[in-house]
Amino acid sequence: MTATELIHLSYDGNFQLETDAKVILCKVIQSNQDEPLPSDDVNDTTTLRVELQLDRTSMHPQGGGQPTDLGVIKSNIENDSAYTANIDKVTIDRASGIATHSGSVALSSTDNNVATNELFPPNSSVKVTVDSANRQLLSECHTAGHVVDAAMARCDKLLPPTKGYHFLDGPYVEYKGSIDIKDREEFLSRLKEAYQQLINEDIHTQIQTLPVDEAEELCNRLAQNFNMKDFTSPSEEEEGNPSVRVVTVAGWNCPCGGTHVKSTGVLKERGWGVKGLRCKKGVVRVRYGPSEEK
Repeated sequence: MTATELIHLSYDGNFQLETDAKVILCKVIQSNQDEPLPSDDVNDTTTLRVELQLDRTSMHPQGGGQPTDLGVIKSNIENDSAYTANIDKVTIDRASGIATHSGSVALSSTDNNVATNELFPPNSSVKVTVDSANRQLLSECHTAGHVVDAAMARCDKLLPPTKGYHFLDGPYVEYKGSIDIKDREEFLSRLKEAYQQLINEDIHTQIQTLPVDEAEELCNRLAQNFNMKDFTSPSEEEEGNPSVRVVTVAGWNCPCGGTHVKSTGVLKERGWGVKGLRCKKGVVRVRYGPSEEK
């Protein structure tokens, strides 16, 4: 099986919320084949858990510090045989590059006898639609995390980044290093100011895919800042043409597979900003998030 084409990796695809695709595999997940599937007595419906693999997708798989996209996959059939899968998790197998969409399909009483291979048959056409509100929020959160990197640089604190947690339940970026305890309060104040300056400057986001050596030169501002092999696919390495997706946020280049907003100015509406600073055991953690008033 070939790797899933991830539409969001290109600049235009990063903002594309729908795409047509072909079904590679549809697998129905059932805990006990001998027991009836759970039903909704009120609506007389049955819910199936399914896993779908497609030739391409506009959904972002969970990874790289960013949560999964949500959305729907619908059969491109204009009759009663069309089914819709509500997708709540997308994952990707790094070795094969195949994305798996997990979700549920609701069947009415008239559909209960449908064969599982008739839901989304191999080679059938489907439309993939991303939940736009959720994507917007996750993209803002990821971009906001990269702005922390740019703000650190503006404050002349070039520490190697080690982790980015761009989930909504308390996002943060971690760096290897330390800040003297007597300087932390003043540094945090400067960091918050630099962060807001970058938002007010409304700097446009750039996304490009580069050969490994070019990405290495562009992104590795510090020795061993990024290991580019962590950002290449095994299939490309086998073919001898590995590449790296480089995202530039607020003028700061970084290898990244996530989704982003068009410019730092987009972060103004929800009031994204630096929330706090913690230094412990050689790790500097910068917390960020939207305004609590939003």
